[in-house]
Amino acid sequence: MRFAIAIFLLIHGLIHLMGFAKAFGLAKLPQLQQGITRPVGLLWLAAALLLMCAAALLLLSRGGWRWVALTGALLSQGMVLLDWQDAKAGTLANLVVLLCTWFFPR
Repeated sequence: MRFAIAIFLLIHGLIHLMGFAKAFGLAKLPQLQQGITRPVGLLWLAAALLLMCAAALLLLSRGGWRWVALTGALLSQGMVLLDWQDAKAGTLANLVVLLCTWFFPR
C-alpha cells in the first residue's frame, strides 16, 4: 500500500509540472486553456515538489511525509481553484491525498 500511495503522490506531483511548464513557456499545452502567470506557475512548481518529496519520504519510511503531502495537497487545491476550468479533476486527487494521510497506518 505504501508504494501505491507513493506512486500516486509522484504522479500527482508530475501533473503539477504542467502548470509550471505552461507559465514559463516550456511546453505547448493546448489542454490547458486558461492563462497561467509566472508567479502562479511557481506555486504549481511548489505543489509539485511538495507532493514528490512526500512520495520520497514515504518510500524511505521517514516521518513527516503526511505533513508534506497535506501541505502539497492544500497548495494544489488552491491552484485548482484559481484554474478551475482546466484543473477541477485535481480536487479528486487532493481528496485522495487527504484520505491517504488520514487513514494510512502509522
